Amino acid sequence: MDHQRFHMLPLVLTIQETANFLRVHRATVSRMISAGELPCIRVRSRKLIREQDVRAFIDSQIGMTGESS
Repeated sequence: MDHQRFHMLPLVLTIQETANFLRVHRATVSRMISAGELPCIRVRSRKLIREQDVRAFIDSQIGMTGESS
């Protein structure tokens, strides 16, 4: 992982920015939000993800390879 890029995240990310960062499809991020795996905040009709929640999600996934969700 590019540590410099990780430390330069804005305070909030859009669903698309989160998907790009995690290298998944935006629908995957939407499903993660719906499932409660990734919290979001709403600003009017937009869903935004706090950078600290993206970091927490990544940290929670360490050592989970091969395990089913």
